[in-house]
Amino acid sequence: MSLSTDRKPGTGFAPGAGMRVLLIEDNPDLRDFLRLALEAENYEVLTAAHGHEALAYLNGHRVDAVVTDLFMPEMDGIETLAEVRKRFPDVRVIAMSGRPGMDYLPVTRELGVKHTLRKPFDMHELIAALEDPG
Repeated sequence: MSLSTDRKPGTGFAPGAGMRVLLIEDNPDLRDFLRLALEAENYEVLTAAHGHEALAYLNGHRVDAVVTDLFMPEMDGIETLAEVRKRFPDVRVIAMSGRPGMDYLPVTRELGVKHTLRKPFDMHELIAALEDPG
């Protein structure tokens, strides 16, 4: 897990304005791309390769949002987001998936996830989901 910026919440940047996002993605290239793209929009981005790593981080740190892939080793995204929703109900969760032939995004809505993204997606879609106050 890595803390990618030193920005503090409330620094006045837009759209991210210091929002702390935990990005859970097992593909290191995609994880780095999304981290860099969000940092360019003033988000403070922390990363994890799987759910166990993410939950260990969340036990001692505050985040505003979690963006998680659904298909990952060790602990998949459905298990991860169910635990996040149960243990940290005020954290916004966004699910993303791109596995052909297996559509688990509707299941995430049953677990309280408002925003789902199908890979590949446009970064504007992710930013809109992060910025949605509802």
